[in-house]
Amino acid sequence: MKKCPDCGMVIANQAIRCPKCKYTFTADDGGNGDAGETVVTPQAAAVSAAATGKNENAGIMPMIRVDKDNVDVLYGQLKAAIVRRKTEFDHFIDFLENRTSWLTAPADVKGPLACEKGLLIRSVSVAKQLLRIKDTIMPQCDEETAIIIALFHEVGKVGVEGKPLFIQEETSSIASSSSALGLSFSSRLSTTTSSSPAYTVNKKLVHMSVGVRSLFLVSQYMLLTDDEAQAISYASDTQLLNGDISPYTLLLATALDMQKTIYENPDVVSSYSFTVIDPK
Repeated sequence: MKKCPDCGMVIANQAIRCPKCKYTFTADDGGNGDAGETVVTPQAAAVSAAATGKNENAGIMPMIRVDKDNVDVLYGQLKAAIVRRKTEFDHFIDFLENRTSWLTAPADVKGPLACEKGLLIRSVSVAKQLLRIKDTIMPQCDEETAIIIALFHEVGKVGVEGKPLFIQEETSSIASSSSALGLSFSSRLSTTTSSSPAYTVNKKLVHMSVGVRSLFLVSQYMLLTDDEAQAISYASDTQLLNGDISPYTLLLATALDMQKTIYENPDVVSSYSFTVIDPK
């Protein structure tokens, strides 16, 4: 156990922030349980650079193309960039990956990411967008905070354990209608399997907004600052804040809007000559 130097509260050694006064521990006062040791190792710094795309001589970071083929690698890089808050972050990631649909869920019921891994592609893409924006106009924004709020701003779309938010619609109606038209079995098979899966909202879940459910899930595993909590809760619904918006929420909302409006629309990317590169 260790004591918070600000308010005196006794908390677990692995805690990186006091739950009472929000004091953030550093290496010198036991932030990682071993006072005096460097929190960010050279290896971790290298991983972080790969995850965030930082290069001192590169200027503004280009946007990385994220798709089903590379999302797992890019997601792994972002996870490895979390160092100071690794314990609580890893606990939440373990829950998401092993007890929810996080790795396979669609991002929406309809649209370009209404597909397997759509939510992960959206979340990783928004993280990349947010890191680009922050490094350009708000470098004081904490890097780990940027990754956490970007990855988890829509995590509520996994639903809860055992009850995903999005479920695939039944395809039996398509087959039966084909049968009524006198199509052969092979024709019915191709009709039901050639198109992308269709999704609907699971009505067995207690209704709440995606932002609220996201905060509900994250806060069970991670201590969040006020800025982080607002960003996760309202990035998709900033109008509900009536102008009382945190800079972190504004950055995340901008990254989300850019991703959904521009980079998930190939026609817009090509028409306005936005640069998108493939990761090395």
